[in-house]
Amino acid sequence: MKTLLILFCTGLSVASLAQNVVQGEYFIDTDLGYGNNTPVTFTPSADGIFQLSVPVSSYPPGYHKLYIRTKDSDGKWSFTSRRNIEVLASEAKITTAKGEYFIDTDPGFGMGLPITIATPDSIILQNFAAATTGLSEGYHKLYGRLTDNVGRWSITFRRNLEIYKDDNNKVVSGEYFFTTDEGFGDCTPVTFAVPAADGSFTFNIPRSSIPQGADKLFVRVHDDIESRWSLTQMLGNIVNPLPLTLLNLTAIKENDTALVDWQTADELNTSHFNIQRSTDGVRFITVGTMSAKAGSAQNNYTYANEVAGMAPGKVYYRLQMVDKDGSFTYSKIVYITIVNGVRITIHPNPARGYFIIGNYESIDIKNARVLVTDLTGRTFISQKFHNATQQKINIAPLSKGLYMVSVITPGNVQTQKLVVE
Repeated sequence: MKTLLILFCTGLSVASLAQNVVQGEYFIDTDLGYGNNTPVTFTPSADGIFQLSVPVSSYPPGYHKLYIRTKDSDGKWSFTSRRNIEVLASEAKITTAKGEYFIDTDPGFGMGLPITIATPDSIILQNFAAATTGLSEGYHKLYGRLTDNVGRWSITFRRNLEIYKDDNNKVVSGEYFFTTDEGFGDCTPVTFAVPAADGSFTFNIPRSSIPQGADKLFVRVHDDIESRWSLTQMLGNIVNPLPLTLLNLTAIKENDTALVDWQTADELNTSHFNIQRSTDGVRFITVGTMSAKAGSAQNNYTYANEVAGMAPGKVYYRLQMVDKDGSFTYSKIVYITIVNGVRITIHPNPARGYFIIGNYESIDIKNARVLVTDLTGRTFISQKFHNATQQKINIAPLSKGLYMVSVITPGNVQTQKLVVE
């Protein structure tokens, strides 16, 4: 933290020589009233020279006014003393304040379309929507840049984008290569199970297929209309891939616990897994470690993480997969959803013929599903929520006994016991 070191003198009038200076306060630019500013405590003295350190990193660069006053042992305040100070750019906290973007043609610094920064800070993760109305079909270049609170501009970044003539087209497959491009349609193919207009797609690349010394991966996809190919994207920094294949990674919330499950294969030299958690998807901390089971067969893992008391919202998880030589790589990011603390209810309970789900207004109703199982895990009812004013579930076919009712939404499961009479 940058601070300003000040030496100031205090003194008392002849009429109050019996009093000591016992306290002081200072403020910059704005006076909050006697006794309401930043306090300064020092050894009581009738007069003297006192050293004061004033943090200035939170103030914008430029000229400011520093005010100081003291109070004696009778509770009387002195006159307010003023000093002119200057906060240099190197002393202020540098934050990203705003940004701009443009497509194809640079209009000049400060003349692009604005990017609003939600929370200015030194490091940010910021999404923004770029308007593409009026652009011709085909390939274009999207540019963006940011400016800090001192007025300095960042380097201009560039992204390639393509305007399609049909919004209903979907990405259905793709291909990749490492060193040699064999031509469109002739590289290693990838098929996506769920075609989509846009989104994030994952696929596995066998470690044995990565050429020795390869440090770049090239990927492209094509759609279901005229089989048009996208731009070829290059992913760099492929160094010493781990001898491990991550087959699957999921996270789901059950009551106050997040269950992180994953499956692996080909654990040739894997040491352990660090389970990492984040509340913003950017800054992760390690909340647990599990040793690798090793071997070439498929291995299954489950890690339970307590999330009771965490604020409502998304909680993100990833794996740091560590090899025996200390090298590591990260998995994809998955998440659970913590709702506002109101748990679903079921009534009547015990029930006969039907039961009703209550307190479900805060969950993702559109993607909610109710599951009824017995204690052995056999499923008897699996259905989506009704588009109705209440969720009434028919259980007439069920025999008497104890069942588990689970309400499942993306990243969240709430379970209650149900007695059927």
